[in-house]
Amino acid sequence: MKIFKSDQIKPLTMVMIAVFLFASAGTKVIASEHPTIDQDKSTVLITGSNRGIGLALAQNYAEQGWNVIATCRKPNRAAELASLKKEYSNVNIEQLDVTSQEQIVALAKKYNGIPIDVLLNNAGILGEVKDQVFGALNEQTFEQVFAVNTLAPLKVSEAFIEHVSMSQQKKIVSMTSGLGSMQITANQSYFYFYRMSKAALNMAVVAMNASLRKQGIISALIAPGQVDTKLLAESGYRGPNKITPDESAKSLINIIDTLSQETLKENGNKAINVDERVLPW
Repeated sequence: MKIFKSDQIKPLTMVMIAVFLFASAGTKVIASEHPTIDQDKSTVLITGSNRGIGLALAQNYAEQGWNVIATCRKPNRAAELASLKKEYSNVNIEQLDVTSQEQIVALAKKYNGIPIDVLLNNAGILGEVKDQVFGALNEQTFEQVFAVNTLAPLKVSEAFIEHVSMSQQKKIVSMTSGLGSMQITANQSYFYFYRMSKAALNMAVVAMNASLRKQGIISALIAPGQVDTKLLAESGYRGPNKITPDESAKSLINIIDTLSQETLKENGNKAINVDERVLPW
């Protein structure tokens, strides 16, 4: 069994200073550790892993024995993710603000030389709902939503492309939504920026697949369905057919397992929903 321990970690003295400063401020700290990757097993990197679908994906992949690199903006506040790491030694928690190019590049360097079979761009935000109403459209909210939902998956994919290319599965999977479909939402007048950001992500992922398929890399879209998460609650959704994050994660992982260039060609590079339906554009 080949075990990777990163040599990119700060010296122990610096870590001790950081722990002292955080502790003095009364903040719960998740101690920095050398990430451990068993290169005889598959590896997944998941953005936005501290709650909801991202957390459920991390847990299910961990249960299957994968190396899991679970990222979030504030690991010191990710209690459930910390508990998952205590239960599964194959879980590595990393700080990553997907809108920070500096953090993205630093994390890619930390895992330099490590194959990543599935890069899962899960992090996303709804954005302030009141700022996405015609007549009150807010430019700052627009920029924030697009930075997280559309640009970030591209920048994360760029930074980790070498890691993906050296893996066995070579998959980049990005989380979209049925709200990014013009056909599904043609008569709806809310969530302007969120809907626009997911529609733009759809186009970006299709373009990325065209750029990467000669390298044997798959760039695909999946959609989680109506999942009972904080984001769905923020949207004000009160409809039927909600599913749990765990139910969504299990189905999405099965879909990811079967992804290939052939399946993308068959469905016209469209997003695959959690129930395996191909979502219209």
